[in-house]
Amino acid sequence: MAILRKLLSASLLLCSACAAPARSTEPARAQAAPAAPDPVYVFEGVEVFGLRKLPRDEVLKLIGMPAPGTRFNLEQGEFTPYLLESKPRLLAAHPLPFCRYSMVTYPPTHTFRVTVDLVEPGDEWRMRFDPPPTGMVEDPEGLIAAWGAYQQTYWKLRREGAVPEQGLGGCQALSCYGGFDHPELAPLEGRFVDGVPRNTAALVRVLREDKDDAKRMTAVILLSYVRSREELVRYLVPSVRDPFEGVRNEALRLLGAAQEKPPKVLIPLEPVLEALAFPLSSDRNKAAWALVRIVETEGAARRARILERSGDMLLEMAGMRQAIDREPARKVLTLLAGRDLGEDVGPWREWVARTRAASSGP
Repeated sequence: MAILRKLLSASLLLCSACAAPARSTEPARAQAAPAAPDPVYVFEGVEVFGLRKLPRDEVLKLIGMPAPGTRFNLEQGEFTPYLLESKPRLLAAHPLPFCRYSMVTYPPTHTFRVTVDLVEPGDEWRMRFDPPPTGMVEDPEGLIAAWGAYQQTYWKLRREGAVPEQGLGGCQALSCYGGFDHPELAPLEGRFVDGVPRNTAALVRVLREDKDDAKRMTAVILLSYVRSREELVRYLVPSVRDPFEGVRNEALRLLGAAQEKPPKVLIPLEPVLEALAFPLSSDRNKAAWALVRIVETEGAARRARILERSGDMLLEMAGMRQAIDREPARKVLTLLAGRDLGEDVGPWREWVARTRAASSGP
């Protein structure tokens, strides 16, 4: 319970910050205080991912969330009791190998949704992760600690409304994690631009061997300053099966970024398809975006393999209301089909079934 409360607090802090109006630089004028973020969000509903045998209606009844349209002050934790009470009730009825509640907020619309990711007995193959590392690796040139200090400053500015809530940019890495456009942040990036290429091997060793989950995740983020996309892919692919979801999330995110512009496919397909079946939304939506980049690059050349291996997962994602799952899955299916079959998942199911049958032959 304590861990869940901690995760919920961090999530609400992350999603409740918002941008303030630009501040005047004229010394004679009074500075306006940053606009306070509106903490009230509208609940849009709950979805379950991973059901194969259990009756969906029964599971949703056990989850027992409030009616869509209900308003909650997330800063005051008004929604938290529903999450804390729901999971034990569900697990008491159905002991599951894996069950995780994820709350995703959408600041532009002040709405939020809940996804319950679960693995049923017999589906443990969806959690074939590598064993946890057991080593302790020195922080090369203090880069990991420096990134932690940068993050503290960045989030302080976010809470103050001094940096925008929406949009990432202003960095020299392959993928920005907040950016360095603010005057307090701008002097901090040079250490990563210079230090990461010089310490790439040491950071990869942290990623492979260190038992500290947070250090491994930070090592992935820092590797976004590696200049060669081919080398970056080679470093990251083994981490797709890391036991910690934060490492997997960042590795898959960067793999997708590495594939965004090159004219040839750099990412191996099979690890991405494997990750689509992993139990968490953060696994599958990043894997789906990486798959989007692969298919954008090579077209439908491996359509049969993708649909054979991951068609069911893509269809389940495409039928969800949670946008972070739905959007990349529909994009993949549209690219593979060469046309958009619309919002209703029914025509997509029919297309996948026909295409699989045609691929398998007589």
